Amino acid sequence: MVNPYPFSRVLLATELTEFDEGAERIAFAMAQRCGVPLRVVVPVLSNPEFEAEVPELALRAEEEVAQRIGELRSRAAAAGVELDVRVRRGAEAHPEIVAEAKEAQSDLIVLRRRGRQGFLARILVGEMVSKVIRDVSCSVLLVPRAAQFWTHGVLAAVGDHSQKQSIATTAGLIASICNLPLTVLSVAENEATQVATQSINSAAVEVAAVASAQVKGQVLVGEPVEQTLAAAKDMDADLMVIGRQRYHLFAFGRSGIMQNIAGLVEMPTLVVPT
Repeated sequence: MVNPYPFSRVLLATELTEFDEGAERIAFAMAQRCGVPLRVVVPVLSNPEFEAEVPELALRAEEEVAQRIGELRSRAAAAGVELDVRVRRGAEAHPEIVAEAKEAQSDLIVLRRRGRQGFLARILVGEMVSKVIRDVSCSVLLVPRAAQFWTHGVLAAVGDHSQKQSIATTAGLIASICNLPLTVLSVAENEATQVATQSINSAAVEVAAVASAQVKGQVLVGEPVEQTLAAAKDMDADLMVIGRQRYHLFAFGRSGIMQNIAGLVEMPTLVVPT
């Protein structure tokens, strides 16, 4: 039987810290409830010169990683989930995650939203996470630390960009298999664009309705990030689906629309690629 879930090769990327707990929990629930196999990549920062000079510290670090992987396997077993764990060593985490996703031909990466609080951390996803989203071709699910698996509803943010059909299709499939209501949201920047935005929204609702019977559309007028965040707060939804449009890494005090939305909503955010 073909699995109707839109993802079949899920990769959980975790550094096994407290900040990764939400991503691990969501990935386990996804594997358990949706019947998808779960591959795990653990990126370990490595400095060969330092490790050669201080081998006892390197050995201690390896033992700590092995212990935390054992704890991860125990939590997965308690959830009835079998893991395929890969450890990758490198100078930075994000190239190892990207390389593993390409090698595994992953169609979804489940990843924490950010690690430790940093400069403007309230409105941005973490730098490592931003680089993963930038460099992979698959979808990425960003998970806040306290997030739980979605049980209330799905919110899909759709605009006039190349991902609008993919967003609607993916959100419709998820809403259908999880038996959840779906709201397709579009934001017109001003009244002059409201008619065109309504047309885009109606078309996206039709696409989503192919998979989900519980779908409705909504059009708001105003600044896209502000209106999307307000709608997310007002609606009884616990999963957001958005596109990677207008995406760039944090630079010179500015951040992209996707980063602002994903950095502020208190729900898992699925970023659909171009």
